[in-house]
Order: sequence, then structure tokens, then C-alpha cells
Amino acid sequence: MSPTPVSNAGESARLGAHVLAGGGVLWREAGEGIEVLLIHRPRYGDWSWPKGKVDPGETLPEAAVREIREETGHHVTLGLPLPSARYTVGRRLTKHVSYWAAEVTGPPADAIANPREIDEARWVTPERAAALLTRFHDREQLDKVVHAHSTGSLRAWPLIIVRHGKAFPRAKWHETEQERPLLAVGTRQALALTGLLRCWDLRKLVSSPWKRCVATLKPVSAASGRSIRLRGALSEKANAEDPERTAKVLRKIIRKGTPTALCTHRPVLPTVLRVLREFAPQGLADRLPRKDPFMNPGEILVAYVRPGPSPRIVEFERYRPIDA
Repeated sequence: MSPTPVSNAGESARLGAHVLAGGGVLWREAGEGIEVLLIHRPRYGDWSWPKGKVDPGETLPEAAVREIREETGHHVTLGLPLPSARYTVGRRLTKHVSYWAAEVTGPPADAIANPREIDEARWVTPERAAALLTRFHDREQLDKVVHAHSTGSLRAWPLIIVRHGKAFPRAKWHETEQERPLLAVGTRQALALTGLLRCWDLRKLVSSPWKRCVATLKPVSAASGRSIRLRGALSEKANAEDPERTAKVLRKIIRKGTPTALCTHRPVLPTVLRVLREFAPQGLADRLPRKDPFMNPGEILVAYVRPGPSPRIVEFERYRPIDA
């Protein structure tokens, strides 16, 4: 039976694929090295990485976390993005699979959701994984994980920049600017961000104190139990008066090394992006947006920061909630 194309039309069109899927390479420390988790599918008789199709309303990261849990029983937090896979399925449908390195979090694994689909999940060394993997191209994700471990990038942590959701039009607002609220669509964007942001193990939520930014992070704050730390330097007014003060807040967060989501305004984004470029190699920095509006309302930019005395950004990603 041919796979059914997903209903997430925007993302499907952007990636040029009929079918979208998310998955991951689960890893854990083992002595001086690491082990990775392979799954066995009896229907196909193959060894591969856990993955599965995106459900309607899901983003790729959300699909990856859910499918990993269903196919392995493990709860994970996403880490470094890995090479994606593209191949033809069914009746000439193009399938795109996005992968992430995924570290196991929480208690031991739950039961596998469908034992008839996945009859074994096995931890093995990278060398053994290379020998077991059925599809030759699955070794691309493995090679990236092994290389990232050797360079210290496998433990890169996420700094997630959030542009607040769609707000009441500035031209029609006649009260204090800092009290300008989200529109109904902005509130829906904030709610949709909750599942997306929880794909990463965020330890800190930071926001401009202005109402529309705080409201954008409130749903994920309620879901995660983490309070929102307000930073006046992230407001439009503070950045306009002293952008270097805003930059200092960003640099401090990057050097501290705590997985963080930071919500701010479109006019502040040039300062934010300038600081991100300071911590990224030239080729990677060139991928950052340079034109206004930089990011859409409710969109996130994930910067993966390699920890250490001299932190370095090693990858970027951008996502919008599907229901935004």
C-alpha cells in the first residue's frame, strides 16, 4: 500500500517531498565511547534508525520525538541535526526523513508501542551499527554522530530564538506599546509552539517583559513548569536605546551554556543575529537571515552551541508551528 502524503503542505512544498518523516539516532555514553540504538522491523527484515511519518498538525521535530518513543519506548531530547534522507516510496512518491541525534532522558524505556512492527531495539557500538544497518545511506547519520562525538559537538545545547506571535497591529494600538497584546492567531501560535519547544530539553525561558513576548512563552512555561525570566534589555525600547546592552544579555546566555528559549521582537532581531554570527564560523553565519522581517511571527531559530570555555555555534535550524 502506498504511503499517504502528509497534510502539512507548507513544509512538504518547502522540502520538495510528498511524504515527510522524522527520526533519530539514539545515543548514550559507553566507557570512553558511545553506543547507538538500532531497531529491527520483522516485516522488512531490516535494521535501521527509528523514524516515522509526520501526523497532520505536527512539525518534523515533534514527529521525531513521538516516533522514537513509539518505536523504542525511550523518551528523548533532540540534539544536533543529522543528514536527512530522501528516497522514493510507493508509486513514485518522494519521501524526506529528517534526523537528529537524540539522547535518552528520563526513566528506562516503556514498552514498544507495536511489537509486530518493531520486534527488537538493540544498543550497539558504532562499528557494529555500521555492519548491521541494512541501508547503506543510513551510515551517513552514523558518521555524523561519530564525528560530532569526537569534536565535542554531540553535546551541543540549544539556544532557541523565538519571535513573538502575531500581535495587535501597531498602527491601531493607542495605549502603552509594551501592553500591546497577541491577536487570536498569535495566541494559537503560542499554543502550537508548546509541543515544538518541548522537543528540546530547555532549562530556561527568557523573555522581553513586554506583554506579547511573555504571552508567547506562557503556554510552554505552564506545560514545563519553568518560570519565565524577564530581561528588560530584550525589549524594543531598550534595544533601540542601547543595542550593546541587548547584545551583552545574549553573550552571557551563550557563555553560560544553559539550554534556553528566548523570546523577543522583530526590531531586536538584528542585534540577536549579530551576536549569533560572532559565535559561528563564516559559512554557517552566512545562513542566518539578513533581511527584514528576519523571522515570521511565532517562528523559532535553533542555534546549537558546542559547550566549552570558548562556545561555538555548530548548526542552525528554523521552524514554524504547523497550526500557526
